[in-house]
Amino acid sequence: MTGLLSCEYGTKTETGDRSMFDYQLAEVEKKIARLFRQGIFRDRRVWLFGVSENTRQIIRILRTYQIEPVGVLDNDTTKQGSCCSRIRVTAVDEAEKRDSRQNLYIVCSFYWREMVAQLENMGIQKEYILMLYHVESFREHFSHAISGKRIYDRLVHRYGKIPIFVCPYTGTGDIYLIGTFWRQYLEKNRIDDYVFLVITGACAKVAKLFKIRNVEVLSQKVECACLIQYYMLCPKKGKVTVLNDSWYQIHTNPLEWFRGYKGLGFTEMFRRFVFGLPDTAKPEHPIFPYVDSLLEPVFQEKHLRPGNTVVLSPYSNTLADLPDRFWVGLARRLMREGFTVCTNSGSREEPAVDGTASVSVSLETAPQFVEMAGYFVGVRSGFCDIVSGTKARKVILYDARNRFFNCTAYEYFNLKDMGLCNDAAEIQFDGGDGRLQEKIVEQLKG
Repeated sequence: MTGLLSCEYGTKTETGDRSMFDYQLAEVEKKIARLFRQGIFRDRRVWLFGVSENTRQIIRILRTYQIEPVGVLDNDTTKQGSCCSRIRVTAVDEAEKRDSRQNLYIVCSFYWREMVAQLENMGIQKEYILMLYHVESFREHFSHAISGKRIYDRLVHRYGKIPIFVCPYTGTGDIYLIGTFWRQYLEKNRIDDYVFLVITGACAKVAKLFKIRNVEVLSQKVECACLIQYYMLCPKKGKVTVLNDSWYQIHTNPLEWFRGYKGLGFTEMFRRFVFGLPDTAKPEHPIFPYVDSLLEPVFQEKHLRPGNTVVLSPYSNTLADLPDRFWVGLARRLMREGFTVCTNSGSREEPAVDGTASVSVSLETAPQFVEMAGYFVGVRSGFCDIVSGTKARKVILYDARNRFFNCTAYEYFNLKDMGLCNDAAEIQFDGGDGRLQEKIVEQLKG
């Protein structure tokens, strides 16, 4: 997500698929812009095939042109009926019921060959299928490794030959979890000096919450991949550590299928396979400074009441979310119950829920803001990690059908089992749960 308060996970969000690098995303944006100018989208119903981070990025781009896709198709029955960027996910067979000449089917996946063939076998003509996935060549991989050496040499020139830790995530939830173990990891390995690489400014801010030093922000996501590519080709050339249990570029990638196996949750995967720490090592929240004097003007300006405000966080780039109409209905009900309501919203693509105040405070003070507000309701995202240590009353929502490798999203990511907090009400829902709003209100008022 793009806002200052926005947070997400950067790991592969759907099993087996890979998110686009920034230069690939730029090419997709250019292609969509060109097709828009050509009128390809005019009077067409746009469908996307496959729930993934790539699909969410394309939805974001389409919305900048006021194009709202009618649905996301997916073969996975556990995803059908859920929402992807607030758009309903349906079975691929649903596409058969509609005239393909009025529809445009967008595919952007590592499995594009199988997906295109499936659509064609259903009678959809190839001219109505738009393939946006970029297939990397060996030449590109080798070129990335050469670029990675330049990046490595630049870091060595600036810092010397000290350990380099690479965080290849665009999201902040992973960085927060890393931060909770960072002190213990450094002590165990007797590391005094290091470089900590991240790929977004938001990730750098989270790292600094934990007083992590020498934080370097790579200017492009692809630079991180280049450095890892160089490390894989020349592992003995430098002290590079990738802070992930199973990043797709490295030899430990098959470990991702341990996720959720026999209770191996998010924290366990990092504690054991990233840091090599004992089970006695527990996550440690950072100490947040007192910033009430900075936050009080925000509450006054937005007409929010400290201690009686619900912060809504409806957006997630990793797990299933809920449609706009749900959040509008929830906000209205909360207001009738006497709460003031605001939305964690930092971008045009992720606007405030209708009727609520749009709030965008700095990430460094986001936990204090939520604590001053008093209440928080959000779908599971990295932002939930960051506010998990607050004393606010928190309700975290998980789609019961949402799976993550060998378990449900709830089993893998719930804050209690992660050791981040015991006081959050964590609710699993399904699309037919007509009492979800009522359950949320009960938790907030209980």
